[in-house]
Order: sequence, then structure tokens, then C-alpha cells
Amino acid sequence: MMRFAIPCTALKLVLCNEVVEILRAHVQAASGSMESVGQLYASSLASSEVSIQTATVLQPKCAHRTRVVIDKALAEAERRTMFENRMHCVGVWHTHPEPYPSPSIDDIALAEDYARAASDAGVAGVVFVVVGTAPFPNGLYVGVHDGDAMHKAVFVES
Repeated sequence: MMRFAIPCTALKLVLCNEVVEILRAHVQAASGSMESVGQLYASSLASSEVSIQTATVLQPKCAHRTRVVIDKALAEAERRTMFENRMHCVGVWHTHPEPYPSPSIDDIALAEDYARAASDAGVAGVVFVVVGTAPFPNGLYVGVHDGDAMHKAVFVES
């Protein structure tokens, strides 16, 4: 389990062990590996500590070493199915082939799109995780986009 604090809020974000292991399994360790992408789910949004219990892996529209394009139709279908099972999509994750990742301009635009869609559903922001090649937590970028800006979360504890 990894816990993060969200700046300027009282919110905490928890990545459950299963989620951490899925992220670790998709680190782009090999020189020819392609980026991976998926979504993050929690069963409850009614607490000051949001526990991400599930990370899925999506089949992308296309993937390269330094770029991945999410299949929006597949992502939406997955969200509907997960919601029927009482799981709420709280964000998205993907990999970068660098040790200490940070979101690209395209990443921030994707996070903003997710945040605006979440806002329509009454959710204040979305989680955005970028998985790098360095050991965790340094090899993770964890942030929350509120529709206006990305806010980098601060690692608190394992």
C-alpha cells in the first residue's frame, strides 16, 4: 500500500497493494517495450481517504515506446461495466520509459478531459498516475487534475 497527500486539501490517496503490483508489472523495463495504459477504480468516494482498489489495463488504440493513445470507446465501456459492479473510475494511469516521470503536455490534456467529464458527474478531480522505471515511490508521478490544473501528490508512506 502506498499513501499520498493531495496538496491544498485534506484528502489522502491510497494505492492498494494489488494496484501497486499491476503498475510495477507494466514498468517499461526493456528498451523496446511499449507504453501501457489503464484506469483506476475505487468503491467509495465519500471519505477523506480515497482507496484505489483496482487498476485495469486497457488495449490502446496504438502504442509506441514514448506514446500511447487510449481507445476512448473501450475505456467508456469498461467504466460502465465497473460502475455496474459498484466501482467508480477515479483516474487513469500509463507508463513512461524514464526513471522519474512527469506528465507530458498530451498527458495533462488527457487528465483535463477526464477531470471535466468527472466534474459533470459531480466529482472534484481525477487521479493521474505516470509509471516510470525507477523503484517506487520515486518512479511514480501521482497527481490530481481538478479541471483547471494538475496537482502533484506527495508520498506519505508505504
